[in-house]
Amino acid sequence: MTPPTRETLLVVDDEEMVRRLAARILLGEGYHVIEAAGGEEAVRTLQRASSRIDAVLTDVAMPGLGGRQLGETIFRCWPRVRLLFMSGFPARRIVDKGDLDPTAPFLQKPFTREQLARKIKEVLAVPTEL
Repeated sequence: MTPPTRETLLVVDDEEMVRRLAARILLGEGYHVIEAAGGEEAVRTLQRASSRIDAVLTDVAMPGLGGRQLGETIFRCWPRVRLLFMSGFPARRIVDKGDLDPTAPFLQKPFTREQLARKIKEVLAVPTEL
């Protein structure tokens, strides 16, 4: 078992099975994990616990407040929170559609435990602005 870390991650996906799988993987990697079933719930969670959340793993395509809008809200209101976007659609398609910035950290679904663990470590290693 991986030793616990101090980082808290918020996993946001409207598909419960995907959200739970990602959360289970991240828990196994030693992170503290909070789940949200959509963008609106994620914003409420951040409002209540923003000082505790280090990164958000969010699906791009969700009903209501989608991943891009959630990312813009996080960037504006909680600039220290890092973002990792994920989607079952190819990155090129969602970038071309305007749903994702081409420089945004991205993880293609389906992903393996190793891919998710590596990508979240990369995102957490990026320094945040003070």
